[in-house]
Amino acid sequence: MRMLNAGMIRFINDSDYAQVLRIWQACFGDEESYVRFFWENGFPTCRGLIYEAAEQPVSMLFLLPCALAYRKIYLPAEYVYAVATLPGHRNKGYAAALTQEAILLAGSEGKSALCLRPGDEGLYAYYAKQGFVKAFAKQEKVDRNGYFAWSFHMREYIDKEGELTGRDMCPAGDAGGMILPLDKQAQKWLKKTKGRAYMGPALE
Repeated sequence: MRMLNAGMIRFINDSDYAQVLRIWQACFGDEESYVRFFWENGFPTCRGLIYEAAEQPVSMLFLLPCALAYRKIYLPAEYVYAVATLPGHRNKGYAAALTQEAILLAGSEGKSALCLRPGDEGLYAYYAKQGFVKAFAKQEKVDRNGYFAWSFHMREYIDKEGELTGRDMCPAGDAGGMILPLDKQAQKWLKKTKGRAYMGPALE
């Protein structure tokens, strides 16, 4: 938990479902059944951060366990997911503050990188301003020596989500995602894979 001039950032806890649902539906428009499915099946294997302004939750993100792999080397990382801010509280830097908190948190815990897959092309520029770089090629150009790997339980969840929703979790022609290297090992990984690593099924 960290106090800021304009509010407070803290971890999402089990009692925050109503607040998470409110933000999620306002920003993504998903049915409650979908959010409930994530809360009951995905959230237990990850963690989230929430931004409170005037003691009201207004912005959130989740950090999902993953790794960067290159041959037999696995670097611990986290995947930034479901970044959202209530419409009436946007353009105040809350999501950026949460992302910076996630960077500090992951770095202090020895994570090598943060990863994400922007939901649309316009978000690539937004995350680039925060230090993220494109790191995953389109599927037809992948270098399978270097790839993105989910933790076992998160991959189980993603497979279940795909079955539940019928969504293609790895659409053809997808440009992959971005990473923010947090240590020299991740920088070396990025250099070795030359931005051609394989991401595979992912959330956005």
